[in-house]
Amino acid sequence: MSSSQKTFQIFIRPQQERTYFELPFSVPENVCRMDLSYTYQRYEPEADPGPGSPPPREVNIIDLALRDSTGNFIGASGAGRSQIHISATDSSAGYAKTAPLPGSWAVIVGAYKVAPAGVLVSYSVTFTFRERTLLKGDPHVHSNASDGAFSREQLLAESKKIGLDFFFLTDHNNYAHNSPPMEYDHVCLFPGSEWTHYDGHAGMLGVCRPLRSPFCVNSAAGAWEKLDEARQNGALVILNHPFCPTCGWHFGLEGHTFDLIEVWNGHTVPAGNQACLAWWHQQLCTGKRLPVIGGSDFHRILPGLQLGSPTTAVYAMSRSMEDILAAMRQGNCYLLAAPDGPDLWAEADGAILGETAAGGSCVTIRLSHLSGDETLRMITDLGQEEAACPPRELTLSRAFPRAGFVRFELRRGDQLILLSNPIYFQLT
Repeated sequence: MSSSQKTFQIFIRPQQERTYFELPFSVPENVCRMDLSYTYQRYEPEADPGPGSPPPREVNIIDLALRDSTGNFIGASGAGRSQIHISATDSSAGYAKTAPLPGSWAVIVGAYKVAPAGVLVSYSVTFTFRERTLLKGDPHVHSNASDGAFSREQLLAESKKIGLDFFFLTDHNNYAHNSPPMEYDHVCLFPGSEWTHYDGHAGMLGVCRPLRSPFCVNSAAGAWEKLDEARQNGALVILNHPFCPTCGWHFGLEGHTFDLIEVWNGHTVPAGNQACLAWWHQQLCTGKRLPVIGGSDFHRILPGLQLGSPTTAVYAMSRSMEDILAAMRQGNCYLLAAPDGPDLWAEADGAILGETAAGGSCVTIRLSHLSGDETLRMITDLGQEEAACPPRELTLSRAFPRAGFVRFELRRGDQLILLSNPIYFQLT
């Protein structure tokens, strides 16, 4: 990721001892992480630094705290640390996890002890800018807060072991599991819920409590009202496993508003997933733009039922939940049978998966971590092409004149191991 750095200094006079004051600095646009450090002469120089000499005497003690561009207090570390970092998912202990919003921030300087000659304090801030990052996650996971076998802590550890960057906890008709948010060794647990009815299930991601009212309804109209309520409360709403023969969506798919379709579900029999895939493809062919995701629907480890199977691989602008949800909503993602599956990058005229390129644009497709026994399918509304994959990597360019979209599938024999959202083409 690209970064920039700024430095600034302040001379603190002895008359300012035992006071607090602000030292403003400007945070630019599009920052995902901020690292701040400071230095000053804390100790008196040692006259005789040899063995047995007394420890150096503290002559200056300068405390550190921080406020953001909206005036909110972010945290404090006193004089115990000389450097801190701030981001939406991973801030230093004692500091809030928050996006470094642009504008005028301020170091809150605490002049606890100042030498008679005063002290010069130097600050350095490094800004890391947001850019597309490939993150792998599971948006459909259950814990022992409903009918799963694992605790939140166990799910975080298991996610780390298999290579996930994030997952959404979607226990049935519940939200108590969402507090407090958790992170373990750079794996993020994000809030969610699965609205569960005898005639359909829907994922509600990104808010701790998507429904204020009880979940219970007894009509199709009531079901859609629940989904509308969740969206109004800020949740990303997904119709989960809609073609599952045992717990599919029976409230209709036309004429209502939702954000995504779970086209690949780890608990659904292959025929149910295939029926959903066929329905989705027909929607694309009629001109609809409906992003898809995949989720394991994980409850416990069983043969063929694993966390992250399937995985949703997202090209997000940062590791924050907001950026991950935005990428999913846009369709900047593809689905994998497991987290260690092949990586895909597809781009046409600057547009990636989920975005729109000019009609007839050349598409560059790059696949890596291939075993060499895969077949790539490039599927449009007009037909499909296939290409055999060599071991390790494949790069190719194709144009699809007059096509409205192109999407990608990677298969080993009849087994689907990768499924992408489309790149769309603007036809005149």
